[in-house]
Amino acid sequence: MSAMRHFLTASHGPLAGAILKSAAFIGGEDVIAGVGVIEVLMEDSGDTIRERVESVFSAYGEEDEIIAMTDVFGGNVTNILTEYIGRKRLHLITGMNLAMVLEALLSDPSMDTQALVDQLCRSGREGVKHVNCLMEEKGEEEEI
Repeated sequence: MSAMRHFLTASHGPLAGAILKSAAFIGGEDVIAGVGVIEVLMEDSGDTIRERVESVFSAYGEEDEIIAMTDVFGGNVTNILTEYIGRKRLHLITGMNLAMVLEALLSDPSMDTQALVDQLCRSGREGVKHVNCLMEEKGEEEEI
């Protein structure tokens, strides 16, 4: 069996699951099938988070690639996932947003994983806009 690519969203609180619900709203339920989710609660210890990570990762093969998207750099779940870089074929992206998640889930499975990760990082950055400034640049009559 050939290696597969898997996606995982992880966050503090319910964001990881909620962002997938939003992705399904736009792209359909099939888009989120099989995506791993880790939602960290305030009372969760590092060991509890590691158990959740291990549980999600146990469904993947050793050669499978994992693209994990987390809410914030420096957060517990991101820091714990960082421990798996080098032990798993894990690509970890922080600062996830809906556009990034949708692009990942709708990506061509044959696309090179590193190229996809680079594209997701660009999309995440490019998706952040200060609309007021865009309106000033374009003029009020033009659409953004």
